[in-house]
Amino acid sequence: MRGTLAALCGATILVSMAMPSFAANEDRGIGHAATGPAFDLPADMSVARQEVSISLHSVRLTYVFKSPRRQTVHFSFAMPAMPVDADPDIVALGENSVAAGLTADTQPPNYLNLSVRVNGKPLTPAGHGHALLDGKDVTRPLLDAGVPLLSGPDGEPSWRHLSPEVQTRLEASGLINNDTAQWTYQASFEWDQSFEPGETRVEISYAPASEYLSDIGSSVDPGGSATRAYCINDALRRAFLRKPSYELYSVTHLVSLPGGWRGPVGHYRLTVDKGAAVNLVAFCPLAAKKIAPTTFEWTARDFTPERQLGVLFFVDPDATSSSTQK
Repeated sequence: MRGTLAALCGATILVSMAMPSFAANEDRGIGHAATGPAFDLPADMSVARQEVSISLHSVRLTYVFKSPRRQTVHFSFAMPAMPVDADPDIVALGENSVAAGLTADTQPPNYLNLSVRVNGKPLTPAGHGHALLDGKDVTRPLLDAGVPLLSGPDGEPSWRHLSPEVQTRLEASGLINNDTAQWTYQASFEWDQSFEPGETRVEISYAPASEYLSDIGSSVDPGGSATRAYCINDALRRAFLRKPSYELYSVTHLVSLPGGWRGPVGHYRLTVDKGAAVNLVAFCPLAAKKIAPTTFEWTARDFTPERQLGVLFFVDPDATSSSTQK
């Protein structure tokens, strides 16, 4: 398979996959969380406030929309989850899970533990799943052949029971190689939202996909690619080099799809929690202020976010809680 993932739904997912790399000379990507929410904001509506909170274990997004209209406004939100390999245990499916059958296209598993609340009330988004091979949707060919998009962890691959002709066709199309599924699976969630006159608060949370970085080498040097991507300063670099046992994880939130809304935001607030006081964290902009033993904050007005927000966590393996002191 092209990547590895091992986690239970609702827990932090550790993943190594091909994403736009922060170092052109390093075969290492940036951990991919999810994209969005994607939406087209009507011309006379605005996002009065946006809060983004990132930790190694969660991403929380809060939007406060403001509508000057006297009538109700409706528009849709889309939240594509990260693609994952189609290994049987990739999203911790149980043997009786309906998604392990032929319904993963219409009943996708919520493997990022996505949660949505509107004005404090929970909302259940609709969802669908796709099988992707090199960026192409191959859902229909698989289902037509009787191959589930995802398989339960206790069952053998379903294609072994297909006719030799069908197996040959799947292999020729690149969907199967060496008795292994080559496609990735992606769940997408969407919902239609009504906005009454005034303010509407939308809260979204999910468990991010954090990539474990085993060796970033010279990329943390002054001017290095990781230094540029995560705004690593001299003080953090010295602290990192003093203790080479730090475990490095990156979390990336893709703000929006190309062409979707990105800003501006009337009041923008970013908070990052490094988890334990002995841990280190790097992210842009450098002007973020420490507001608690483990928490950093950056605020701005009339701000348009970058398309991608990345955070690099330096985790002390001896850290046990956020109350641990440096």
